[in-house]
Amino acid sequence: MTSPSFHLVDSAAEAPSALWQIGANLCSGVVSLILPTLLLYFSLYALVKHQIKKFEVLCLLASIGFVGSSCLVVLECNMVRSMQLFVVAIGVMKALDLFVRRHNPPKYAYNPQPSYSVLALLYLTELRYESFTPNHARLGPAPAPSPSRVQNESSHRNGRGSSNKSKHWKPQFSERVNFVLHGLAFATLQTLFPQSNPTVVALEVLLAIYILWESIQLMLRYHNSPPLFGPLYTATSLSTFWSETWHSAFASPCRSLAYNPIRSNLPQRYGVPVSIARAVGVIAAFGMMGFFHVYGLKPLLPFDALARIYAFFLLNGIGAVIEDAIWGRETHWGKTILAWAFELIVASWTVEGLSVPQGLKNIRWASICDVGEV
Repeated sequence: MTSPSFHLVDSAAEAPSALWQIGANLCSGVVSLILPTLLLYFSLYALVKHQIKKFEVLCLLASIGFVGSSCLVVLECNMVRSMQLFVVAIGVMKALDLFVRRHNPPKYAYNPQPSYSVLALLYLTELRYESFTPNHARLGPAPAPSPSRVQNESSHRNGRGSSNKSKHWKPQFSERVNFVLHGLAFATLQTLFPQSNPTVVALEVLLAIYILWESIQLMLRYHNSPPLFGPLYTATSLSTFWSETWHSAFASPCRSLAYNPIRSNLPQRYGVPVSIARAVGVIAAFGMMGFFHVYGLKPLLPFDALARIYAFFLLNGIGAVIEDAIWGRETHWGKTILAWAFELIVASWTVEGLSVPQGLKNIRWASICDVGEV
């Protein structure tokens, strides 16, 4: 039997070769995305200048370009290929989101307004449209804005940031402190708990996503960007988990491409009650996010694992609808316990089919680019 020390030595020796392959694939992936990204930027430049016809043509070309780039440049490293597909999906969702909203796009919220080129760059790089109104950015601890911007911020954020729930569950720590706390929780699970337990792995996946996204957020955000996540320990229900605690990076396309069309069309065209239309819209938005994750993760996972991922999002949408039908916006300790029990049960069932490595120490560098291959 190979001892853990030999395994770690072998893994360390394999790291340079694996990193070189990852780096080479990253370069190829970035190059493949340059043209569609430029097309998307120029389409947004046309949008801010109110050149709608030009925007429509360039937006369509950008969407085709993103999909085409993923077909023409198929990366060998499955992990980087997955990243490429996620970027493609994000680019297409961004293009379609603003295409649907082209006659009433988000408006820049501050004065003075920057140049057209800067506005287009903000549209391109802000997933939550933090500098615009309406937006999907939550309030919370962030770098202190200037006094002149505080009043503007309170007036242009939408319901996500201004709800009574958000005010009641305002985080007590700064974003960086919360980042450290979640990192410590991840390290504790890795070192003190059995990695064969699916619930432990589910919590680790949850924390790993938080840590990875928050790392990118802390490094790349604009000066006054609010936190991407709320503290996970503040979630009191499925609704607050997904709307106030978890990141809202894709809330805008979910609303414009899935929720709003169903919410408005079902009552107007088919006489469906608004409450049912709203519930179907919520489930459709979760289904859209399920498809997004399945598309991005398909190089890494077999079909049955991808089916579990899609089911995870669909079940969360159904659970959120049922929860709202029973409790509405009322807070109750029983609601919180049931929400966390439901989330952990569904997440544990999901990770059981994902072949997640049992602890970081068991990751093999030599095969890191071959994840997902049979």
